[in-house]
Amino acid sequence: MRVGFRTDASTDSGTGHVMRCLTLAEELRMQGAEVFFMCRRRPGDLVDFIQQKRFAVYVITGAAGISWREDAARSLGILENVGIVDWLIVDHYDLDARWERVLKSSVKRLMVIDDLADRQHDCHLLLDQNLYPDMDKRYEGLIPDGTVTLLGPAYTLLREEFILEAERLSNPNGTVERIIVSFGGSDPTNETLKALKAILMLEKQPEVDVVIGKSNPYQTEILAFCKKVKGFHLHIQTNEIARLMQKADIAIGAGGSSVWERCYMNLPSIVIETASNQTEIIAFLEEKGAVFNLGKSEKVRVEDIYKQLQELDDDSSIVMQAWKSIREIMKDHERYGVTKYLMGGDHHD
Repeated sequence: MRVGFRTDASTDSGTGHVMRCLTLAEELRMQGAEVFFMCRRRPGDLVDFIQQKRFAVYVITGAAGISWREDAARSLGILENVGIVDWLIVDHYDLDARWERVLKSSVKRLMVIDDLADRQHDCHLLLDQNLYPDMDKRYEGLIPDGTVTLLGPAYTLLREEFILEAERLSNPNGTVERIIVSFGGSDPTNETLKALKAILMLEKQPEVDVVIGKSNPYQTEILAFCKKVKGFHLHIQTNEIARLMQKADIAIGAGGSSVWERCYMNLPSIVIETASNQTEIIAFLEEKGAVFNLGKSEKVRVEDIYKQLQELDDDSSIVMQAWKSIREIMKDHERYGVTKYLMGGDHHD
């Protein structure tokens, strides 16, 4: 089986799309699939990183703002040289049904990964691993009749490291002795440093693991800050984030795809909204009692993070209740569920 991915990363759009595609790509390769990527070169892209993972990457050339038509034409040119493609998987906010219709006839099946539900799609399969009210109706009118949908946290894409580390999880007691701070690969508004300053205000200093990507524009500043504080450990583009989550009592992070990794690891988190597409997810998780939502990043101050940390430190029952809520949300997760479907599920032809 041959599987292709069309996805991008950049300093502006972050790394989440590529990282979740890499997770699925690794699973598919483990099952014997041949996998390749089609990506554009942009500031903060992960083309080299994907290649380091031993996946072929075909670079889509062109000016910074090429249209969907140009993107589709260049993608078609790549597919013509690749050979038969069993699944083309698209994870890209700038592409919709118009692009998909052009590519669909050149591959056996087309899958879309989305979480916005704000545009039309023309695909055989759609994955949205997030949790929303009325999830089953979310894509009504946006996809063709007969499209298979895999919806909700049961289909969360998780790297192998998370599955292995989750087996070592023990029941918490609600105390906050170790914190992981992670705002994704780029963190353009430097929420990381904001969180670190808040932690430093606590009377009882916890151990802190700070995780940033190599495309983080504030890397030098964060490194200097961590060097000055005993117990602050900086990890750049680490492959061990699951292990760090397994050791932590709470997390501070954004509301993107990593929120589901934290949930899978039964890790309560203080969440700051860093992009508008996170609003619905965070609000619903807050309603379920699974996260502590501080709101939009531009309105969150260091003092706000400190107050929330202090509240959790003062009352362990708050952390314990969040832990119980997370376990309830993730109880139906199916390991490798998406990969199993792609490799041999009922394709509804």
